[in-house]
Amino acid sequence: MSDLLHLQTAACGRPSPATIDAVRQHLELEAAEGGYVAEEQAAPRLRRLKAGVGRLLGHDADAVCFTTSATDGLEQLLRRWPLPEDADVLVAAGEWGPNRDRFLAHGLRVRTAAVDAHGRLDLAELQRELRIDPPALVHLVSLASHRALAQPVAEALRLCGEAGVPLWVDAAQALAHLPTGFGADAVYAPARKWLAAPRGVGFLAVAAPWRDRFSGLDDEECSVASRVGAAQALAELPTDHVDRLAAVGRRLREAVADVEGWEVADPPGATGALVGLRPTADQDVEAVQRRLHQEHRVLTTACLTWRAPDDMAEPLLRLAPAELAEADVERLTGSLRLRKPSLG
Repeated sequence: MSDLLHLQTAACGRPSPATIDAVRQHLELEAAEGGYVAEEQAAPRLRRLKAGVGRLLGHDADAVCFTTSATDGLEQLLRRWPLPEDADVLVAAGEWGPNRDRFLAHGLRVRTAAVDAHGRLDLAELQRELRIDPPALVHLVSLASHRALAQPVAEALRLCGEAGVPLWVDAAQALAHLPTGFGADAVYAPARKWLAAPRGVGFLAVAAPWRDRFSGLDDEECSVASRVGAAQALAELPTDHVDRLAAVGRRLREAVADVEGWEVADPPGATGALVGLRPTADQDVEAVQRRLHQEHRVLTTACLTWRAPDDMAEPLLRLAPAELAEADVERLTGSLRLRKPSLG
């Protein structure tokens, strides 16, 4: 393993040696036996992968389709779901910016739901809106990508179900990180983030009333080796992964809370290991991100406002470790401290 302090799991997790070996071994099997023979031999492993992902998302294995990414999952929903023309989609202020763009590209009208002072969905207002002027669907980002803003998916699903309005969930940052087993009408995520699987693998789970419209997705051309890697990554996922990552996040927030020039941008009571930092001394977040990587080998993410234009007033620095030792804490806080001007 390199000397890199990897705090970018929210972009791409770090595959384990066993996951890398699983990909390599499948590619070797393709070379030795042929690609389609190797795919047939991998089929039981991939069925277990779908069943395991289904359990994480609150669905059975038959609900789960493979995709190539979260973006692909949303695109498949927009192409195949029976939405009326010029339909309204209701989102929260922390909605992922490119999702909004995709809704508009498909001719949908985007409405923004009321949120509280911290950016969380106002459930009373949602209930009122569903009763008075129901949209064609509600779309929630389970956990924002720029700070630990988690939406009340379970409660929203109950209200949407009572109103007969489908709920779609973007679980890109939540899968293998936060609780996700709510059984939303549709939920999608990539495997490359907190599951730490190879890039190019994603999942889409669709509830029974609409499931038949998504048949055939698994048959599209793909990297079977990457899916095998995802199966290995899921097999390694600890049963207490939510608690472990919550503990990592608590320690990280404690450590950075007193670092001069930064403040934690997460809402009160935030959980999980994704942490957003707001600069308080006019730092250029992109320049800081480059300096941390180039001078300290600390890999972070500069989150610009396009990620959530209705929730972000300025860029944030995102920290997203899958694990964190005390030496890592000292290294991070030391590299974040403001530089003092030299004298003389």
